[in-house]
Amino acid sequence: MNSSALSPLLAQVSGPESAQIGEIYQLQAAYHRAKTTQDINLMMSLWDPDATLIIQGDPASPYIGFERLQSFFLNSGSFKTHRFSLVPSFKIQIQVTGVEAWLYFECHDVGNFDTDSRFIAADAFLAGTIRRVGGRWLFWNMTAGSARPLSADHYYFP
Repeated sequence: MNSSALSPLLAQVSGPESAQIGEIYQLQAAYHRAKTTQDINLMMSLWDPDATLIIQGDPASPYIGFERLQSFFLNSGSFKTHRFSLVPSFKIQIQVTGVEAWLYFECHDVGNFDTDSRFIAADAFLAGTIRRVGGRWLFWNMTAGSARPLSADHYYFP
């Protein structure tokens, strides 16, 4: 696709919900930091204790509650092998409705990121409902799956 044919996207940071949208961007940024730094405490601090995570194609899914989510993350590729998790920010979708919001983003993980033999280790999306609890946005009812093939304009969920 010719890049000149793409119209510029407007930032989602104007209007009465701009502070909340900024906080939601921080939530997804912290998610990628937790994956990249393999910080399980940070990762778990981003999830509601009663959250649900559905992994498309995973027979052990859904993962419900803190213990099951923590076990899932500790056994995932990002926590078993060192990766750098990247997100195409122009594809993030946020729609705030009161104390809940829709959130969609993609993770593209680079293995061996600090070597000349770096490679794309995983392409995935995370999407669903987040909710505001105690003044913080937390992942609550989420679905994850493959984000392949890579695409600038295709969304993999819903």
